[in-house]
Amino acid sequence: MTVRIPLDTLRGFAQEALRHSGLTPEAAGTAAEVVVYADEHGFTTHGTNALAGIYSPRLLDGRINPKAVPRTVVETPSSAVIDGDRGLGLVTTTLATDLAVRKARQTGIAMVAVRNSSHFGSAGYYAHRATEAGLIAIAMTNCGAQGVAPPLGGLTRMLGTNPLAVAAPAPGGAPFVLDMSATTVATGRIRAAQREGRQVPEGWLVTPDGSPVTDPDAFFEGKADVTWLGGSVATGGAKGYGLALLVDLLCGPLAGASYGPTPDLLEDGDERPDTDIGHTVIAIDPAAFGAAESFGAGARQLLDTVSACPPAVPGRAVTYPGAPEAARAEESAREGVALPDHVAAQLVALAERLDLATPVELRGAGASR
Repeated sequence: MTVRIPLDTLRGFAQEALRHSGLTPEAAGTAAEVVVYADEHGFTTHGTNALAGIYSPRLLDGRINPKAVPRTVVETPSSAVIDGDRGLGLVTTTLATDLAVRKARQTGIAMVAVRNSSHFGSAGYYAHRATEAGLIAIAMTNCGAQGVAPPLGGLTRMLGTNPLAVAAPAPGGAPFVLDMSATTVATGRIRAAQREGRQVPEGWLVTPDGSPVTDPDAFFEGKADVTWLGGSVATGGAKGYGLALLVDLLCGPLAGASYGPTPDLLEDGDERPDTDIGHTVIAIDPAAFGAAESFGAGARQLLDTVSACPPAVPGRAVTYPGAPEAARAEESAREGVALPDHVAAQLVALAERLDLATPVELRGAGASR
């Protein structure tokens, strides 16, 4: 079951919750935009679900620095490294995205890396933000030193899900926005299935010997691991695994942040915290390629032609990454953001913890003030 809440109401609540968790009003406003983007576009594991389960608790207990002052520690005309001061990744990566866009306007292509940061939410937000300035963008993050998945063919969890997003503007319709993890699925979806008492689809989880598992508990008990995008070696799992390594290389050693595969992990294998996370944003200005106007028109034609392809299954239209999410955002603006009941209940509990008024639309999900 779900509840619906007006977009502005949800954004306002998120901003107040973040402000009462220690952020400045400006930082809270920035972070709320990222949080609500996820919910309005259908990425419910990375929106207010994470606000209640990750951001607010860690800001309150100091694991994330609410008074962080990110600073640029390395800079060239086309690149930079930002130290996030242990702050909220939602805020720091928005700064990094805007800096990459400004630099790309001057140099054609720019890349900004972030270290000493935290969970940054939906990767698609940052790539999509750059398209609003007419640029192409790539955004990615590792999971710090936290091990979520073993290397392909290995036993020890060394790598994160290492999501990345790529977006391109296409005026006249929904932009192209590919938002994905290097694993078959984000672990938040496994957690959601566990919470709701559902089995997960075959192919999400496997035992060390490769046997499929559908019980989400097996992942959290360490009895099964999430698969790499593509699955086994035979079906292309090396592609997802390779992407995960690429993300860790660009967000770990290059950014000066933590990363999973370090020698000490081979000795103790203990669970490690997801701190000192690294992010990277790359911005590309079509104008630098003589395509200031033609790229957008070509992208629109390409995506519209794909969408016009006769469907293999009658009534099931062909689409592209970014279009279903844009339709979901339009629905959210029109009818309110749809939140699963368990997320609404978490927000009610968060409101009580922070002594905030509970939005009336959420009150049926639990006790309210």
